[in-house]
Amino acid sequence: MATYYLDASALVKRYLQESGSHWINKLLVQPGSHSFSSLELIAVEVVCAFSRVEREQRIGRTGRDRLANLFRDEVNTFLDLIPVSADILQRASLLALCYPLRAYDAMHLATALDLWADLVEIGLPAPIFVSADANLLAAARAEGLTAENPNEHE
Repeated sequence: MATYYLDASALVKRYLQESGSHWINKLLVQPGSHSFSSLELIAVEVVCAFSRVEREQRIGRTGRDRLANLFRDEVNTFLDLIPVSADILQRASLLALCYPLRAYDAMHLATALDLWADLVEIGLPAPIFVSADANLLAAARAEGLTAENPNEHE
């Protein structure tokens, strides 16, 4: 069983049809074969993505609200949400000095690295980091994580 760490650019593909959506949905519908984790702040990021898509007039307000409700209803059924900690905040700040990352991207990478340390401690392999952000993927790989871009699977 593999552990996948999903950032918002990857998870939003479950709800919005775009490049990489098929791969993400195929990955997520394999119950029990994988585990999925993310930072608890993803709950804000994904809803903000729905609002951005509405502002861009790609979906209407009703569609935005339907997606937000669906996301809130199911996120805890398949995703282990990791709380923000002082260690994650400190590590994210240090990562931001090393790589061209936005704040939430640094937080996601710090959380994935923290998760990696926890998994190794109990004899499990590192998580697979999943993102559609090129800078974040490059930083994750530089830190030693295996990283997947869902956009490269379609």
